Amino acid sequence: MRRIPFGLALAAAVFALPITAYAGPPEEEDEGELVLEDEDEMDQAAAPAEGGDGGDVDTSFLDEPGLDEDPTPDGPGPEVQLDEAEQEALDEKLIVISQRQAFLNVFRKDGRPDGKLVRRFEIQPQVGFSLNDPFVRHISAGAELQYWLTNRMAIGLSGAAFFGQKTPNYERIRFQEGVLLTANRYLWEASANFTYEPFYGKISIFNRVLMHWESYVQLGGGVIQTQVIPRFESIHDPFNTITGQGNFAIGGRTYIPNLKFMSVNIGIKTWAFLDSYEPGNRGPATDPDAMGNVIDDPNLDDAAEAKKQADKSFAFNSMFFVGVSFYIPPTFEYSTRR
Repeated sequence: MRRIPFGLALAAAVFALPITAYAGPPEEEDEGELVLEDEDEMDQAAAPAEGGDGGDVDTSFLDEPGLDEDPTPDGPGPEVQLDEAEQEALDEKLIVISQRQAFLNVFRKDGRPDGKLVRRFEIQPQVGFSLNDPFVRHISAGAELQYWLTNRMAIGLSGAAFFGQKTPNYERIRFQEGVLLTANRYLWEASANFTYEPFYGKISIFNRVLMHWESYVQLGGGVIQTQVIPRFESIHDPFNTITGQGNFAIGGRTYIPNLKFMSVNIGIKTWAFLDSYEPGNRGPATDPDAMGNVIDDPNLDDAAEAKKQADKSFAFNSMFFVGVSFYIPPTFEYSTRR
């Protein structure tokens, strides 16, 4: 009789217990599983389960519009034409505030496409002050008259008077440094201009008021008059010079809400020209010294002679200006939506 050690038998019983305890899930009865073997059978509805009442299956969840069929049986309806008032009302629903373009400078009379074409005139008084001259400060007062060819282009005339005064820097250099400066003041200018507005936009203020703005560039040319500031004002008279000039300006305009005849403008304008300055040898030392040399030319005491021998130099005059424009006729009509 063969002996089995007790420890070996106990270990075999421990390992056999979980194996006999897990017999796997019980076999389920075949409930007639549906097997689809081709595409035609896949389109057929599944048979009701055994034990059911055989009634219709609830497929209401498939009847939501927009899944497999057009909710309207006849397809989309005819396009709805909205009149102008209805279109504006729809626009106001899409955005908080809406407004047409604030200004039309060229429009059709009575707002009809076949109406007479009207082009507006613009009268713009403006004031400004100089930016680039450290020795003479200029204040300007002038006006522009423009005739608008389109809503973006205009031709016109402009003119301004300048009021120049020496700055504290001029006097400081004169008395502290002992240097006599050569400087000119400007008296007036007149130009013919061409204006083009490439940019247009809107600014919403607190989501309640819509401000329309435009920016423009302007090219022009004409004449300008300058006046010499004598280095020795007590003994020499100034002389004036009229010379040709070209000018360039950039600026912008903002239209006042609910006012069809006015806008506020700001900009910077620069004039470029060949100016005449006081000759360097125009001074008080006109008597010969011990060696018989004359430092300053006595003939230049006369302003006309000094003008003939003036020193020529290229000059720039840049000014910042603010203006208010008034338009004629004061109202306009739209011929199309913009």
